[in-house]
Amino acid sequence: MTRMKKPILSLLSVLSLVSLSLSSSLISGPLHRSPFESLIANGSITSLDDIAKLHLPNLNTLENIDYQVPNTAILLRFALHPGSPIDRAALGRTILTAQRSLRQYIQDNGDAYLDDADDPYEVDDRRTGKCMIGMKSTKKYTTGDERLRYGRVLDTFQGLFDVLYLARRCYVGIFQIEDVGEVVGTGKVLVGNVNFVASLA
Repeated sequence: MTRMKKPILSLLSVLSLVSLSLSSSLISGPLHRSPFESLIANGSITSLDDIAKLHLPNLNTLENIDYQVPNTAILLRFALHPGSPIDRAALGRTILTAQRSLRQYIQDNGDAYLDDADDPYEVDDRRTGKCMIGMKSTKKYTTGDERLRYGRVLDTFQGLFDVLYLARRCYVGIFQIEDVGEVVGTGKVLVGNVNFVASLA
């Protein structure tokens, strides 16, 4: 299990990410998924526990990372598949799009549990269809802490930016979201588009 050091995010990093968006091209031809990615896309793997239960020998190359998002209570536990890369520029745009939207929502409405329409919370790089990120509450219909809030989702996207984009681990994977020891959600990072990602499994 790898524990990452806290990265330093600079304005230059963000500016360089924005400039990368100019160089991306549209997808041409069908997507070719690894077995691991297909299992995530079709819903067979939605949590870290699912990986252990399936006992799949070809998943022994997964990269497992625990990451405490700086200045938050959020701990992310990742299972990433280096054999299934994601376009880095598309990944960065997807994360930044979500962060802008979430900050605006919280500014306008305050923090709250995710609305039904936003749970699962999903976002993609609509320009290319090369990256899709989704996350959902552990228990959607409860009033307790096993649910995602908009603030928790925003903190999670910061962790994704740190671990996947800044550290150049641009891979398909799943992650678990913990808040002070409580598992509040799970998520996935895939190649694809929100509207057709499951159908391509």
